[in-house]
Amino acid sequence: MLKFENVSFGYPNKNIFSKVNLFVNYGEFLFLVGESGIGKTTLLKLIYSDLKPTEGDITFEDFDSKKMENRDIPYLRRKIGIVFQDFKLLNDRNIFENIALPLYISGVKEDKIKKRVFDISSKIGIFDKLNNYPYDLSGGEQQRVSIARAMINEPKLLLADEPTG
Repeated sequence: MLKFENVSFGYPNKNIFSKVNLFVNYGEFLFLVGESGIGKTTLLKLIYSDLKPTEGDITFEDFDSKKMENRDIPYLRRKIGIVFQDFKLLNDRNIFENIALPLYISGVKEDKIKKRVFDISSKIGIFDKLNNYPYDLSGGEQQRVSIARAMINEPKLLLADEPTG
């Protein structure tokens, strides 16, 4: 499913990691633990193609980092749910719209969007907050909105950057 083969990444004056080999199959969990600044977020950015490896190859489903073009990146990201460290909620959109955003982008019909947003928001305890805005919510509630948005498209892969704060 997700495979790193001899992946290296670095900036001009700083090597982040070298020759990483990794395989994660469907249904498996992988936790990256380490000191701040060690490269955990960088590794996630490589997975969702925000960064490109300096060496090696990353494959996920039918996407290959060596062959992928910029126009392929949105299609890759539709298969990945991402919970960002800073949540990346849109303050000018209410909670319903924040959660539904990936579905709108994917062209899902309005009736299906409503059902899926209502279902997931009920499961994670924020159904009563759907008309609120991110700045009205506590940090924990904002985190749940971010998780709901990451899961709304039923991704094949879920990435969470600093999920416990």
